[in-house]
Amino acid sequence: MSRPLRWVVVLVGSAVVFFVCFKLAQADPFGWLPEKDSDAVAVAAGFAGAMTAAVGLAGGWWAGTAPVPPTVPVAPPVTPERSVRQKAEASGTSQISQAGGAAPAGPVDQEATARDNSRIRQTGGDEQATP
Repeated sequence: MSRPLRWVVVLVGSAVVFFVCFKLAQADPFGWLPEKDSDAVAVAAGFAGAMTAAVGLAGGWWAGTAPVPPTVPVAPPVTPERSVRQKAEASGTSQISQAGGAAPAGPVDQEATARDNSRIRQTGGDEQATP
């Protein structure tokens, strides 16, 4: 029996127990209730409430021990790798820069040719590019 269905059984059962105990106490088979009608109702309600609490406690334990259905583990979201490719030529005082490194870092590929006074800089992974 599933856990939610067990809790429904406990709630309905508790209501039935309260009603039956209340009516049984009002019948007063042993003549123990007070003479005044309002006092007799209060005592019957107290008795029914105590019995309902006992049944509710036992029923709550029973409903709480229901096996929990296995849950499917949630897989972490798949983030695609970011690959960076560059093919460049520089001459004079020019500069070639390549930065690739957003997580997760993918392959960083650079084909660069520099002549004269030019510079080539490549940054990848978790490195920070410097100006």
